[in-house]
Amino acid sequence: MNVTAAIVLLFVIQLFHYAQFLIFNRKDDDTSNEINDTSREEIKQRYFVNGSELDFLYWNSILGNDKPIEIEFGNESSVLDYWIDDYPLKVITHGWLASDDNFTGVFTIKTAYVDAGGYNVISVDWSNIAKNIIYHKPAIMTAPVGNVIAEFLDRMVAYTGTQASDIHLIGHSLGAHVMGSCGSNFKSGKIGRITGLDPAALGFEFIPFQNERLSIDDADFVDVIHTTGGTLGVMESLGHADFYPNGGKAPQPGYEVLFRMIGPIIGSHSRAYHLYADSVYYRKSLVATQCDTWSAFKSDECVNNSKILMGHDAINSARGDFYLKTNRSSPFGIY
Repeated sequence: MNVTAAIVLLFVIQLFHYAQFLIFNRKDDDTSNEINDTSREEIKQRYFVNGSELDFLYWNSILGNDKPIEIEFGNESSVLDYWIDDYPLKVITHGWLASDDNFTGVFTIKTAYVDAGGYNVISVDWSNIAKNIIYHKPAIMTAPVGNVIAEFLDRMVAYTGTQASDIHLIGHSLGAHVMGSCGSNFKSGKIGRITGLDPAALGFEFIPFQNERLSIDDADFVDVIHTTGGTLGVMESLGHADFYPNGGKAPQPGYEVLFRMIGPIIGSHSRAYHLYADSVYYRKSLVATQCDTWSAFKSDECVNNSKILMGHDAINSARGDFYLKTNRSSPFGIY
């Protein structure tokens, strides 16, 4: 069995596992109270995440992509020897079962920003929690994980003098909800921007077991890129600006026949961060049109509507749903 098939099989198992939980309300499971109305405070009281369970790596264009600086939780001042003043900060994290390899997955965005230069970049690895194959356990832990990252960033701000408005959080899948929690728990001002890359749907849009998810309240500007809406990813609008490349659903271009039925969904889920990385390398390459529906967009009913850029250059004044069509002709090899 290839890796893609194994991941999909695990995902299906989780659906059955959680259905069992809902039906039988198992008393021997420590998650028996994780139901729809679980609030942020209840989750924080019930669960605790030690900062040492997360790995924080600092990157910039001087250090390059091969020599990151590890920042120990609680010892954030150690970054001062490497920090570049007046550069904005990008903070990036992954989702369920993601690799902790900082050159793959959503961390291709880290590589793009280091290559581009002009940014302080921190990658956050919470795989000690996210690696649990019982999906709903990492899902319910997105809130406390985000709270820990917020504590970390509060101290980073205190030591580096970075403005909250210059902080941009980027998260893929479950990581999008982690970043939402981080934004809502951050105490040193309002986070400037959060980008959710195909935020996870299971547990947050359908079969919900908590009500904490990425929302417009978590930052001054929240933008979302949807690529598997209605399956792995959330379909409904979560941000100030929601982008729906190719309608926001699987299969995205290039994944129509890959691995028959399952590959198009997994591949399309990763498409969100590939498109974002492309927008860093090729600025102003992804132009989206404001429109109410994908069908209206395809019918040219919105051709005269406002247009904005998706990805890195999305503007914080953007409001509404935006559509665009992509293919695989990008020099970066993504769309």
